[in-house]
Amino acid sequence: MTLVLSVVAPIFVLIALGTLSAKAGYLPGSTGDALSGFVFKVAVPALMFRTVATADFGEANPLLLWIAYFAGVAPVYAAGMWIGRRFAGTDRRGAVIAGVSASFSNLIFVGVPMTERAFGREGLDVLALLLAIHLPTMMLVSTLLLERAGLGDARDRGETASFSPRRVVGQVARNLSRNALVVGLALGALWRWTGLPLDGPHGEVVRLVAGTAGPTALFALGMSMVRFPIGSDRAAPLALAALALLVQPGIVFAVGVAILPPLWLAVAVAAAACPVGVNAYLFATFFRTGERLAAGVIVLSTLLSALTLTGWLALVP
Repeated sequence: MTLVLSVVAPIFVLIALGTLSAKAGYLPGSTGDALSGFVFKVAVPALMFRTVATADFGEANPLLLWIAYFAGVAPVYAAGMWIGRRFAGTDRRGAVIAGVSASFSNLIFVGVPMTERAFGREGLDVLALLLAIHLPTMMLVSTLLLERAGLGDARDRGETASFSPRRVVGQVARNLSRNALVVGLALGALWRWTGLPLDGPHGEVVRLVAGTAGPTALFALGMSMVRFPIGSDRAAPLALAALALLVQPGIVFAVGVAILPPLWLAVAVAAAACPVGVNAYLFATFFRTGERLAAGVIVLSTLLSALTLTGWLALVP
């Protein structure tokens, strides 16, 4: 347990320092935006490039990793949508936001530094396989569901609307092609295919930039917390946070223990136990629905994950 706490404690201390810096006005809000941009567009893509380019994935089948992880995501997403409609009183699009808020783990700002500290380079190799499919899948499914839900909401209001899956898929594909994380993963795979070594001055530059990803991501996440208000009605956000922090990793553990090697199981469960990512709020603001619900889940899940993530890391082998 002492070892687990030594992994988790620095993560949440860095988040707290970022929050305190923003709340006290020591650093302006624009600093948090700049740090987040650096993390998303430079540091984490560099880390994923380096990880994929030099990874040793062994003989394990990534399909089993994806099956185990999304076995937890799918039912939690559906349960979140039900909670949104039943208890938060949302419309159809708001229910999808609730589903996103329950299942979209923060694999960038928390998952990357947590995995690196807890499982080392070998763990990052496994997480890279998960990141390769996590963002594209969640973006595509969530956008399709939101567009379809918007059609239903429009019909409820007596309006005429149309839904084109082909248009949505094309839009998501274009967005992903410009996503720095996806580009970093793809370039890492390309470099790996060439067989060229990643050493010398260029390798050292990549290593130095990649090394900033973890602490910068955590500090930037802390600064962003001041923007997410928690409303007076906390029942629905707490229920969604419980799905994200307890139910989702629990299902991943139950499925993964039968099909995954120990390290892959540990990384999958820890990733599923991460707090909700800011993508839930980005979806909510883009579609202009469920913003307060998503914000509440992000803050509550981040705070509570200091306890739950410690528990899951102690449980997995």
